[in-house]
Amino acid sequence: MPDDTENLQSTRIRGHLRTELVPWDDSDFVTKYERCHEQVVREGLLRNGPRAAAGLEELMRAAGYPRVSVEVERTVDEALRHAARWTVRRDGPPGSGRG
Repeated sequence: MPDDTENLQSTRIRGHLRTELVPWDDSDFVTKYERCHEQVVREGLLRNGPRAAAGLEELMRAAGYPRVSVEVERTVDEALRHAARWTVRRDGPPGSGRG
């Protein structure tokens, strides 16, 4: 199984969200992520990490990435600050046999 660590890019976006995109060097994927994320923010979902992540995943799948997965990680302190860490994988979760 390939090591995804060289395919990560971390970004910080308003709302205390840190996002890692896998792969980060697929410019079409990154552009679609940015557009879908903007829509999630406009809809006011960012404050609820899991709901926003589910919305992003749904939008990304509709935009042509049917295997995309969004993993949400956050501590209690992050949840109280409305902060989260997302890993957005174009080809599904690790070990899914895809990609």
